[in-house]
Amino acid sequence: MAWITDSLRTAIAAVGSPFARFAGGGYGTTNVFTHQLALSAYQSSGLLRKVIAIPASDRVREWRDWQADAAQVAAVEAEEQRLGLKAKVRQAEVLRGIGGGALILVTAGDHATPLVPDAVRNGGLIAVNVVSRWQIRGDGWIREITDPRYGQPAMFKMDTGGKQVDIHPSRVVCFRGPSLPAGLAMDDETSFWGDSRLMTVLNEVQSSDSAQRWFAELIRKAKLTRVGIGKLSERVATPEGMAKVSSRVALMAEGENSLNASLYDLGDGTTPAEKIDDFQVNWNGIPAMMDAFLQMVATVADIPFTRLTGRSPAGMNATGQYDDQNWSKTVAAGQQLETRPCLEQIDPILIRSAGIADAGGLTWKWAPLWAPTEKEDVDTFYVFTQAVEKLQGTGTVPDQALTKAVQNTLSDRESWLVGIDSALAEIPEDERFGAMLPPDGTDPSALTQNTQTTNGGKEADPVSPTTRATGGSGGSARAAQ
Repeated sequence: MAWITDSLRTAIAAVGSPFARFAGGGYGTTNVFTHQLALSAYQSSGLLRKVIAIPASDRVREWRDWQADAAQVAAVEAEEQRLGLKAKVRQAEVLRGIGGGALILVTAGDHATPLVPDAVRNGGLIAVNVVSRWQIRGDGWIREITDPRYGQPAMFKMDTGGKQVDIHPSRVVCFRGPSLPAGLAMDDETSFWGDSRLMTVLNEVQSSDSAQRWFAELIRKAKLTRVGIGKLSERVATPEGMAKVSSRVALMAEGENSLNASLYDLGDGTTPAEKIDDFQVNWNGIPAMMDAFLQMVATVADIPFTRLTGRSPAGMNATGQYDDQNWSKTVAAGQQLETRPCLEQIDPILIRSAGIADAGGLTWKWAPLWAPTEKEDVDTFYVFTQAVEKLQGTGTVPDQALTKAVQNTLSDRESWLVGIDSALAEIPEDERFGAMLPPDGTDPSALTQNTQTTNGGKEADPVSPTTRATGGSGGSARAAQ
């Protein structure tokens, strides 16, 4: 039987297969992190690349809003644009996900010396360059536990321009992964750069990619012709019979490819000598199985399934709002815990390079990740105005202070009233902040609510909040009484 099987295999192989069967998947036979494994996996799998790129892109997508004088904000933002800082931070975040990356702050002078912010002049930050952890290496690792820089290198070394140069750590902004468990047997370099996001999701992405390849092979079998030949085992037992089978199968395959038709022997006219069947694939349950693999990738990567696959939410009463809220929290946590410390190392140099000597009042915050729809914005504005009206009616906040607060809110939310900030700046301050006072200039909040009336010797009702807020004639008449 082994000889017959080998002969049959030879006959079928003589025809040749236009498709290469999937023999297995994966990017390596080991889960030990190496540069070669990271590079091969990242370049080979579109899904893995997406898992790494999505968090990196979302952290910088809306970037940051500077809070300061308009001229200072314009100067800093222009410097960011000149250096391409936003795009380079995204590149560094991608490298963080793969295994580690860094930004090199390039200035004039010797890069082996500390970078002192006060020494940077206007335009002094020449460039911000991106490197991976494999392009730069630490030297002179600090192992003294009492040192604040324990576990960090005293100097970085890099090969550039055909020579090795020293770079002081103050000029290197490292984008590292989460810390690995203490006590593991690893070198200083591996411990410093931390865990790789790529390795966290590698197994699940491998399984999903393998399932996708097997599914592609199954699609090929959706139109599979099965040929039954009478006494096949006897025919392939001899070289002449094997040659005839090979020739016959080749002829049938050529007819299928060229004419979309098969030719077979009818035998004696009653019983065919050959029988040809088409194999049909049952697709039930396959899409759900493919989604199950993707769901596992999304779970381990901590990315919502809808965000990872780009699909609309499915199911009864599904809106996707819960996924969006969770993802916003995840991105915000990454921004605050990982990206912000890196930017805060750059900012003192960036600000002075922008020509700002005194940055005492210059701060920034992350821009909102998700903007409300136009309808949501209008609804929020309506609720806000109703709340202001009720608050003013209570008289608990002086009108001038409330006016300032309302105008500040409108300036921050420019989508509510476009151009309100510049329009208010054109109005003198005494008019701008007195807009909510009554025509006679009195402060309604100072009006007493227990004015006595001579009407029957009874105490008059307190002045109503609405009357106080409007300052109308009705309120004045009651106060006069």
